[in-house]
Amino acid sequence: MVLSFENKHILVVGAATGIGAALAALLRAKGADVVGMDYQKMEGSSSITMDLAQPESIESAVRKLPADIDSVAYVAGVPATADPADILQVNFLGLRSFFLALRPKLSAQSSAVFVSSITARRCDWSDEDLEALIAAPTKVALEMLRSRGLDGVAAYQLSKRTLNYWVKSRLPAFVAEGIRANIVSPGPVQTKILKDFEESMGRSRIEAATKLVGRHGQPGEIAEVITFLLSEHACWISGEDLRVDGGFSALREANDHGPGLDLG
Repeated sequence: MVLSFENKHILVVGAATGIGAALAALLRAKGADVVGMDYQKMEGSSSITMDLAQPESIESAVRKLPADIDSVAYVAGVPATADPADILQVNFLGLRSFFLALRPKLSAQSSAVFVSSITARRCDWSDEDLEALIAAPTKVALEMLRSRGLDGVAAYQLSKRTLNYWVKSRLPAFVAEGIRANIVSPGPVQTKILKDFEESMGRSRIEAATKLVGRHGQPGEIAEVITFLLSEHACWISGEDLRVDGGFSALREANDHGPGLDLG
């Protein structure tokens, strides 16, 4: 199976480093015309600076985009060491605002991939609470966060859980507009922010995940999965949350409920 993106205009949000940089490079190697976006300045004419925490920056960035985006990958995010309000703002509220502003520029039969995290499952907010958070204006949503007294780790888990819930609960609207929407949830990945996760979530927890599957994931491995979901070969896949964690989540579930290493 050869994936080709010739004459395709693809937007990568969070393209400066890590998974986003690997994804942008891979898509360009496969012939795509990639527009990279990030809060950090990037070299090249096909790059746009955008701060997802600033509404005016989002509006300005959308105005600079061409009118025929074929697919978009949302890889941008801040780790659990950031301020809880910034985490929710960047990882969900700003991302959603950007996507809603982008919709008129998406081509028919486009694809959107949202990068989440396997840690989303640790968030214990109910669907009703998540729906209230999504429906609230930004200031009210941030006040809801503050009222719970969440630390950075809990805010990160909430931001990813809310993202997942939003994509899945709004899937009929995505489909009605001809947009395939999928989620990719990585485990620990060897990027610059891995140290932030070790600091915020505990080195022992990250090491336990590594011990179970043998190593951390690599940015290019996550990029390969996203690339497939953006491609026409994934035209019959929508509404899925694909865990890309070396089997960590499945192994943990098997150890909790199964016979372990006994194949009988």
